[in-house]
Amino acid sequence: MGRGGCLDKVWNFLLLCPAETEAALSSFLTGVNPDARVRRAATPQALRRSVKDLDGDVRLLSFLNDLIVPSDVLSALRLAPYNIHGGPPEYPGSHANSFAIFDAATSYGVTAHEISPRVDEGAIVGVERFAMPPRPERLALADIAFAAAIRLYARVASRCAVSRAPLAAIGESWGGRKTTKAEFAALCARMPFCEAERERLVRACGRDFRATCSV
Repeated sequence: MGRGGCLDKVWNFLLLCPAETEAALSSFLTGVNPDARVRRAATPQALRRSVKDLDGDVRLLSFLNDLIVPSDVLSALRLAPYNIHGGPPEYPGSHANSFAIFDAATSYGVTAHEISPRVDEGAIVGVERFAMPPRPERLALADIAFAAAIRLYARVASRCAVSRAPLAAIGESWGGRKTTKAEFAALCARMPFCEAERERLVRACGRDFRATCSV
């Protein structure tokens, strides 16, 4: 049966998430749907094996995870897979928090979207935004975003746990450029042209900031 073809409960869930979050994320799903069976995959090989074992009849939920889901796995899934992405829609790609800090953005957040073959291009199904704190620092902002991601996961998972139907897109679009790890490395090696920019780079890059002088 194709995605969303049946509105009964989802039985199988596959989490892509940091090991330290597995218990809480799994517990939430079984709290909503006591019949849910939840497992975690940590590698592409484990991901493929789990999807094959379940004949694709599994809801894949990725939470603040860097693992790219291979296209063959996506095509094998019967249910729409979702990702909770660190960063709002205007900051797709890698190290969103650092680029938002460097840009002096006034707000930040996290995004829930359908996983597509191309990273951070799937339909957006949820956003949790918050005001940027004064003089934000990379790790501190990540902590605030983590709390927002938990709230967004609860919204997404509570619906996914009881219905096979795909989540509705909310009308938000991806914007800005899709940043990469190489661009983050370049940002951290950037020579600041003034003390204010240097201070912003230090907050954006943290211990990865490598420039040694400023003009």
